[in-house]
Amino acid sequence: MKITDQNRVNMVTATSGVIEKYKSIWKDHEAFAEGVDALDQKMEQIDEQLEHAQGNPGAKELKELARKHLCTSACEVIGAAGSYATKNSDPELAAKVGYSPSEVAAGKASDVVARCKAIWSAATEVVDDLGKYGITTAKLRLFKKRIDAFDGVKVAPRQNRVKKSAAAQLLPQLVRDAVGILRDQLDGLMVQFQQSSPKFYEEYFAARAVVDNRGSRAEETEVTPAKTAPLDKAA
Repeated sequence: MKITDQNRVNMVTATSGVIEKYKSIWKDHEAFAEGVDALDQKMEQIDEQLEHAQGNPGAKELKELARKHLCTSACEVIGAAGSYATKNSDPELAAKVGYSPSEVAAGKASDVVARCKAIWSAATEVVDDLGKYGITTAKLRLFKKRIDAFDGVKVAPRQNRVKKSAAAQLLPQLVRDAVGILRDQLDGLMVQFQQSSPKFYEEYFAARAVVDNRGSRAEETEVTPAKTAPLDKAA
């Protein structure tokens, strides 16, 4: 998110906090309450997109952990089934499970899944004979579970990038919409609270000032409320 948009999000969040603090003051003002409802809905959308924009930093790590667990199970099955195939002169089975530890989980995720499913299927056919080689039905179930788990996370990093990209495009407009609700629906009504609730009025417009986090001054487009003069609308 651009720093200007982040500054505006901070401003809207701070202003929303002030509005909520003084809810007892404005709750019976129908138009103001409608504006607050619209702002709340827009902030929910912003929060959702902010989560997407931040992404899931553990997606790649989760995928690699699933790959590691899958490789462990695959290598156990390969070792046992390969030994059984050699002992019983079964070249077809030996070929189906003939992968080294470095090969079985290497390459594209879709290839890894297909490879491991073929190994699991071949071992399942002789599972009754693999018990004494250390591979039981339970271990094959675990192997299948790990295949499915890896299959489920194989696209997680890509989905993460897609969501982040979409959020980056949506957020600026959502932020402008939120600022527009303040500017066009709520700012003009605040003058009605200037005399009856001066603390609400002052705190509202203090929050409405967007602080430039780059270390200079507040953005020129934001309003500084006049205590006696009519309100200027904020940008």
